Amino acid sequence: MIKKSLLLTVFVVLGLSLILAGCGGNKSSGTSNDKKSYEISYSTWANEGEPAYVGMQRFKKIVEDKTGGNVSVKLFPSNQIGTTEEQLEQVKMGTIQMMSSGNPGMKKLEYLALPYLMKSNDNWLKVLNSSVGEKWNKQLVDDKGIRNIGLLPRGPRIVSANKEIHTPEDMKGLKIRVPTRDYYVQTFEALGANPTPMDFGEVYSGLQTGVVDGQENPLETIYSAGFSEVQDYMIITHHMYKPAFVTINEEFYQNLPEDYRNIITDAAKQAQKYAEKDMEKKHAKMKKEMKEDGATFIEPDLEPFIQATQSVRDRLGKKVWGEDTYEKIKELGQANTED
Repeated sequence: MIKKSLLLTVFVVLGLSLILAGCGGNKSSGTSNDKKSYEISYSTWANEGEPAYVGMQRFKKIVEDKTGGNVSVKLFPSNQIGTTEEQLEQVKMGTIQMMSSGNPGMKKLEYLALPYLMKSNDNWLKVLNSSVGEKWNKQLVDDKGIRNIGLLPRGPRIVSANKEIHTPEDMKGLKIRVPTRDYYVQTFEALGANPTPMDFGEVYSGLQTGVVDGQENPLETIYSAGFSEVQDYMIITHHMYKPAFVTINEEFYQNLPEDYRNIITDAAKQAQKYAEKDMEKKHAKMKKEMKEDGATFIEPDLEPFIQATQSVRDRLGKKVWGEDTYEKIKELGQANTED
């Protein structure tokens, strides 16, 4: 009888322990204490070694370290899993969880790239962190099911050509390859050039054979694509700042424990700062190498370029945002960011 009583007591204690453990498990639901694992597929146009991709690698390390490996991040560079538009659709559907690209999925956000509207990448952040930017991000979440959680830097866009360019008049009639977006086309029309949309994969041969006279891109893109091999002059026009948006599927984001969400958003901020430092170092190295290989860098007075594109900013800015919002964006775009 004693043995039976002891066994019964053991079973009762074990049963109570399991019940209490179950209650404890329910209590910790929605936090990282449940040790549930998550996987993030994170895609980009950027190639390995580019500052934006270096930032993504930093993001991966921070997230995996701070979650103890409970959130793993798999990176897909160089449009491995589709075009930018295809990747955006995959993020919306939740097929992949994150991407970085120049396409934020909303026209109002993308058109912050209007010529000379933003003084730096930091001015983009001023807009995105303002009441205007927060409203847009909420709209993006509501309409598309995706959320922007930060930026990754790209260098300001410059022009390469086989003739010296010091003023907009020097661009007259030049066939400059541009992306198909209207703000690119209208910018170079305003500068007197003949903007020529062309698939990026055809640009090198187009420059080499004279189908186009020049092109425009960030310095790191010009360097990695080898355009300086077939272009003599690099003109520091800085006509557009267009960083990459870091976008995450909203349903995936909301289903994460709160502390994991905080880790991810903080990691995105740290990744941006890390990538900016990497870009600064690499730009200096790229310029040095390109000069040694025979490229000439020209730094023109930008005021005539700014004035020549004023009508493009005003026309498209008012069309996309309305006059009042456009005025707010202009102010934030030129504000001091060093405070």
